[in-house]
Amino acid sequence: MKIKNSIYQLFKYVILVVLNFNVLIAQETENIDFALLRQNDDISYFKIKKNKSFYDNLKYAKISQRAYLSLGGSYRGQYEFFDNEGFEQNSEGWWLNRLMLHSDFQWNNFRLYAEVNSSSVWSKEFPSPVDRDELAISQLFVSYELDRWKILIGRESPNYGTHRILALREGPNIRRYFDSAKLTYSDNVLRSEGFLAFPVEIFPFSFDNKTIRDREYLWGYYNTVSIKKDKFLADFYYIGRVIDDLQYVQGVADEERHSFGARMFGEAGEFYYDFETLYQLGSFGTSNIGAYTFSLHVAYSFGNEEVEYEFGLKTELISGDDNSQDDELNTFNALYPRGAYFGRVAQFGPANLIDIHPEFSIAYKNFILELDYVAFWRESVSDGVYGAAGTLDFPTINDEKFIGHQYGVVFNWSPSPFVSLEAESNLIMPGGFLEQSELNNTLFHFVFTTEFKF
Repeated sequence: MKIKNSIYQLFKYVILVVLNFNVLIAQETENIDFALLRQNDDISYFKIKKNKSFYDNLKYAKISQRAYLSLGGSYRGQYEFFDNEGFEQNSEGWWLNRLMLHSDFQWNNFRLYAEVNSSSVWSKEFPSPVDRDELAISQLFVSYELDRWKILIGRESPNYGTHRILALREGPNIRRYFDSAKLTYSDNVLRSEGFLAFPVEIFPFSFDNKTIRDREYLWGYYNTVSIKKDKFLADFYYIGRVIDDLQYVQGVADEERHSFGARMFGEAGEFYYDFETLYQLGSFGTSNIGAYTFSLHVAYSFGNEEVEYEFGLKTELISGDDNSQDDELNTFNALYPRGAYFGRVAQFGPANLIDIHPEFSIAYKNFILELDYVAFWRESVSDGVYGAAGTLDFPTINDEKFIGHQYGVVFNWSPSPFVSLEAESNLIMPGGFLEQSELNNTLFHFVFTTEFKF
């Protein structure tokens, strides 16, 4: 009871601090828009503003005619509660903190970007590896641009396409990052990037994270073609990865997997569309890999200047293994997907899955309300059900395809670019597969997130 009261008091104080922060600095900067990855922030507003405040000089400190320094950061606090997590009888709530600070030095075409992260968890009995990291260098890279080319070397978080296969993992308390080298070409039609990257393994204490070099690495290229700006765009990409000791229903072995993907997306009037397909081949131990996925997302928006409505439909077909006893592995592996693939509840991951996902949202001024439903089936009854991290969480094999129903609601209020408050709740009702696996408890999940950026 004392722990719950302490979390409640902290919850109140954090909201008060965030809202007061918003009042202090947001009045003169209503048109600022911070990016998910802060190295992509547009600070042009601060460059041209006259009569600058202390905060304005923090965002754009002119060193010379060709050099400047920009500082910033963010704090995110989350209260998260699970009832019957994993569909077994249990109940637990905890508080997550994440503080990120960055500096961005640019001189002519040269750039040095650095970001530190501090993440902690309170009142959680068994923290996960992505909950706690006392102090770490989350990003540190140098880049140089020459005409249409850019080279980047160092530590950086990935952020490609729909975040389906290579994403920074924003949902959990700790983002994903790699030590990598990148070469990018871009013009008015094409953006093409090639890379070689080594994942960084997270440990809970200060500056103890380690780059994985010998048992996991990836390489590839990602191309985006803008045929008609915002109306028709296409991604074409290839990603190769080598990793040791992966587990599927078929067993545990080393894997080399090659992923070839294509995506078409854009707008047509009030409609938005996004189609993506991936095919994978390679080797898993002595077995060959043959896996695939198809996804479809269409949405229709309408409204006026004050209120906007959107109806959307998502559906995916993600292959599972047809026969765990043969010499071919058909289980799709999403490599490094976003943590919240089907909402923040994150109970099911993109492997051996068929899902239908209708959704509806209302945006009014600074408020957004989202409602959605997801139905899950196994693509193959010879394979298990995998978690958001690609782990084999539900290996039980039975003849039931239907996994369960998921109902979700999200409410977001962003009074300014500096502040956002969001509440999300999900309810998952087990289907035949889980029930026959003796996992028949309805799962409830709630998360409240408050974040301010500066």
